[in-house]
Amino acid sequence: MTFTVTACGPDRGLKVSPEGNPSPSLFAPNTAAAGEPNEPFSLDEVRKAIESASGIAVTGSATETAKVVADCKDCLKFSSPFLSGKQKFQLVTVANPKQRDETIAGAVISEHNGEPRLELIATGNQLKVSPGRNGTLVVQEAMFADGDDACCPSGWSVQVYRLHDGRFEPGQRFTRLNGET
Repeated sequence: MTFTVTACGPDRGLKVSPEGNPSPSLFAPNTAAAGEPNEPFSLDEVRKAIESASGIAVTGSATETAKVVADCKDCLKFSSPFLSGKQKFQLVTVANPKQRDETIAGAVISEHNGEPRLELIATGNQLKVSPGRNGTLVVQEAMFADGDDACCPSGWSVQVYRLHDGRFEPGQRFTRLNGET
C-alpha cells in the first residue's frame, strides 16, 4: 500500500526578510523614477509639516512622533521615496531619541498645493518602512512577548498600506508571535 501526503509539513508561517535582503515578492526594486529622497521638500520643511500637523496625518495620528521630531533634530532621516502613478511620496523615518539606531515611526509626505502634506504616520517597535509594489507602503514592526530582550523580539507584524481615493488605507495585517500566525 502506497501512501503519499502532499502539502503537509512544518508551518512555514510568515516570512519576514531582513532589511538588507528584501523579498522580491514584496518589494519593488528602487528606481530612479521616484527621484531624490530630499525632493521636493527638505528635512526642515518635512519637520515643520509634521510639527504643524501635530502628528495628525491624513491617515492616522501620532502626536508623540510630532513631539520627538520637534525635540530631536537628528532623529528625522529620509528613506526611499516612492511613486503611486505619477504622484511622488517622500518617506522619512523617526529614530528613538534614546537609541538612535531604532526606528519608532515612519511618515509619508506628499505635495499638496505646493506645500508638504503629512499623509500617514506609522508607529511601532523597531519599525521598518519600505515602498512596496504599485504605490504601496509596507510597515514591519517587532512584536515583543513578556520577558523578551530588546534585541530579540518574539515575532513580527507586517501591514501593507495602499493609496485609495487619496488616502492610505491599511490592508491586511500579518502577525507572527512565538511561532504562531
